[in-house]
Amino acid sequence: MYRNYTRVGQNLSASVYRDETKTETIVLVPVNRTYTISKKPVYYLKKGTGKEKPNYLTGLFATKDPTVFSGDIKNPITGMKHLLKVTFKDEGKALTIQGGSAW
Repeated sequence: MYRNYTRVGQNLSASVYRDETKTETIVLVPVNRTYTISKKPVYYLKKGTGKEKPNYLTGLFATKDPTVFSGDIKNPITGMKHLLKVTFKDEGKALTIQGGSAW
C-alpha cells in the first residue's frame, strides 16, 4: 500500500503534507529532545483526517539512504506492529508512505 502526500506548508518547527484527496494531513516534526536509547528517531509523524487535530503516528528512523526513513505503527486490534517506509521526493516537497495496513 502506497500513500502519496505533497507539502502544503512549512515553518521552522514542522512541515505539513496532504494527500491527493486533501482529506488526510501528515505533519513531519523534527525530534528536538535527547533519548537514552541507541537508535534515536530523527523525525516523528502526526496524522489527522478532515478537521481533526493531527495525533502522533510514529517516530521516523534514518536508514542508509538519506531520502528513506522507517517507522512502525501498532494494529489496534491485534497489537502487531506494521513497518512503514517513508520516502522523500523532490527535495522534500513530496513524500510516500509505504506499508502500515493498520492505519
